[in-house]
Amino acid sequence: MELRRITIIDDHPLLAKALRADLERGGAAVEQLDPTVGAEQLLDTIVCSRPDCAVVDLGLPFPGGGAALIAPLADSRIRVVVLTGETERRLLARSSVAGAEAVLSKAEPLSDIVETILQVACGQSVRAAQRAELAAELHRLMAEQDERQAPFATLSPREREVLAGLMDGQAPAALAERNYVSVATIRSQIKSVLGKLGVSSQLQAVAMAHRSQWIPNEHQP
Repeated sequence: MELRRITIIDDHPLLAKALRADLERGGAAVEQLDPTVGAEQLLDTIVCSRPDCAVVDLGLPFPGGGAALIAPLADSRIRVVVLTGETERRLLARSSVAGAEAVLSKAEPLSDIVETILQVACGQSVRAAQRAELAAELHRLMAEQDERQAPFATLSPREREVLAGLMDGQAPAALAERNYVSVATIRSQIKSVLGKLGVSSQLQAVAMAHRSQWIPNEHQP
C-alpha cells in the first residue's frame, strides 16, 4: 500500500507526539511543524511538501489560529482534518464550511482520531453527516445573527455614533461636547436609538449591542 504522508500542526506537544506515534504505527509518514513560525510560513511549507493530509489545531498561536490555514490548504487541494479542543459551534461550523474534511474533538478516543485521519489521507470521504450538520448549523447561526443585527441597520450615522459612545461609557454631556451639539440634541438622539432598538434604557441598548456583537465601525455607510 502506498505510504501516506501526514503533517501535524498542533501546539500541544504530548498530544502531537502520541498522535504521531499511532499514525506511524498505522503506516503513515508523519511530519510535525512548529506552529510558532506563523501562518504564512506554515502554509508555504505545507503547500510545498504536499502531504496527503494536514491535521490542524484551531488554537494555534497566531492571528486567526488554525482556522486561517483551512481554506488556503483546501484551495491547494490538500485535505485538512481539524483536531481541536474548541467547542464553540460557530467556529467548528466555519472550519467545516471552509474546507475541512472532518472536525474532530481532542476528547474523542485516540484510536478513532487516528482512523479518521488515515481514512482522509487515503482519499476517503468521512463524516459526511457531520459536514452537512455543521453547514446547516452555520446557516442557522448566520440567519440568527442577521436577525439580531437588523434593528441596528435602522440607525442613522449619528445614532450609530451615539450608541458607540454609550458602549464606550461616555455620558451624554461628553458626547455633546465631542460632537459640538447640545446635550438636548444628544438626548433626543439617544431617545431615537432606544425606540429603534425597542428598549427603554441606555443600559439595555448597550447590553443589546454587546449581545448582538454589533461593531460600530462595521456598520458605517
